[in-house]
Amino acid sequence: MFTKVPAVLCLLLLAGALTVSRGEEFPQCVNVEPETFVMAVEDCASYIYCNGEDSFRDSCPEHTYFDDKAQECAFDDAGFCLREAPSGMAETLQPAESAPEQEHPSTTGAPETVPSTEAPASSVPVGRPHCDASSDSFHPHPQRCEYYYRCLSGYLTIVRCPYKYGWDSRKQQCQPLSEAQCYSL
Repeated sequence: MFTKVPAVLCLLLLAGALTVSRGEEFPQCVNVEPETFVMAVEDCASYIYCNGEDSFRDSCPEHTYFDDKAQECAFDDAGFCLREAPSGMAETLQPAESAPEQEHPSTTGAPETVPSTEAPASSVPVGRPHCDASSDSFHPHPQRCEYYYRCLSGYLTIVRCPYKYGWDSRKQQCQPLSEAQCYSL
């Protein structure tokens, strides 16, 4: 009976060795050197280790984000990573439509054109910025001072400044709300 156990174990080990499973493939790992960490597109607190079939995805500890330049998880004191979107915040913004002019009859007989009383379109930038893969950049959120967009290696991330701070477009950093110059480009 004990002589059959090693044979069965050998067969199980052989069967396990023959079933080769490929690792998950990530589009972020294309054109990246092996053994490189990259930030996950949809979550700045996650990263992907790119190493062929050994590639995997993991998350940074709480209150940290993945800093792809330093290739490590970093403390999120500056508010680089927004883990939860606030309730009620619209993700896609629609451009304001201008109101058509309306004709009103005049006492002189000629039709008079009067502009509508609706407010004109805002000069605040609307929508998400386009990220260029060749350069990193920051962009203000068009409606919320405490948020801004960060373009990193062609990937767009929305970021929230720390509590009672807002994105200052001129200084390109979070400042106390009372000092922040919001929305301007």
